[in-house]
Amino acid sequence: MRVSVSSFLSLLLGGVLLGLGLWALSGCDPVPAPERNQQSPSVSALQVVPDSIHQSDLPPDQIQDSTVQDTLVLSARATDPDGTVERVVFVLEPSSAPRGVISGQLPSVEGALYGAGIPLSLPLVDEIYTVRVFAVDDDSLASNQVTGQLRFVPADSANAAVAPPLSE
Repeated sequence: MRVSVSSFLSLLLGGVLLGLGLWALSGCDPVPAPERNQQSPSVSALQVVPDSIHQSDLPPDQIQDSTVQDTLVLSARATDPDGTVERVVFVLEPSSAPRGVISGQLPSVEGALYGAGIPLSLPLVDEIYTVRVFAVDDDSLASNQVTGQLRFVPADSANAAVAPPLSE
């Protein structure tokens, strides 16, 4: 059997490349698979204070041009059964056009309680805002999402005198 030089070189080169590839792969440290028993954090007990803002109840210095200035106090409990809560995030968005108006992180207050006073600047429009809060843990797992509401009632609204609070 006669083998040409070019065929022999092709076989030799293929064998060398295959050997180098196997050698390179065997030298890599395997990446451990993530643990399958990781648990997500949990958020509960969301409090939104106030749950409604009536323009007629505000002092004139809190109304500027076509916006109302007020502070929204948010608090929630966040726990992680198998690690640490890295951050608790809130988003405030109008129900008429769900997109984040204000978002940020709630700092730890004490133990599993997170909260802060959030300065608001909202348009003078009859609107219900949805507050969403969730947590992320040290494994980058996201928690459940808890929601609350805030309603702004302008002075010229037909419901201004009779708008009940959204929660008791």
